[in-house]
Amino acid sequence: MSGTVAERLFNLLPPRMPLTEKYKLTEGLWHHFGPSSKRIMRVGLDADLEQVVELARRHIDEVVTQYRIPEQIERRFNWLAAGDVGVKQELLNHLRSTERAMVVEAARIQMPVLLEHIKGQHGGRTSRLAQVVKVGKHELELLIDKSVSGVRLEAPGYRTPSVNSGGGGKLALITIAGLVVLFWLLHK
Repeated sequence: MSGTVAERLFNLLPPRMPLTEKYKLTEGLWHHFGPSSKRIMRVGLDADLEQVVELARRHIDEVVTQYRIPEQIERRFNWLAAGDVGVKQELLNHLRSTERAMVVEAARIQMPVLLEHIKGQHGGRTSRLAQVVKVGKHELELLIDKSVSGVRLEAPGYRTPSVNSGGGGKLALITIAGLVVLFWLLHK
């Protein structure tokens, strides 16, 4: 088959392809080239479930709607839509709404379980509790923290040891000082 014939056949596919097949192809492209995010949602015991769900929804909306689709992917969307702007928009909206719905539903289902555990009978022994929600290339850590009030979204970062961390730094300092004294005594 010549290149011209192959190209013509290739161009005939999108108009005849069922929308469900287009969704599958689009989801594959989106999973590979779509936006990614990683955030921590720190939730206090006084937080309302709807606050948590709304913050998760806003975060995903912001990440997905502000994402600029690369040109090569834009061309593939155009090919799948067969030049129909309405179909192209429908494909993009399908992806965005699917990701949003999955993240929001995961937060809605998991938050009550986490809050119930930490507020429950054995919660006195637990100061923080976390569950990571992964949808596509998005990762949202739901972190229940007794020392926090309300709900806030944070970028992940390195934790610094707290002041009450058990003195691991003091032990290292004493060990180094002891080695210096021992070295000095041996070389005297």
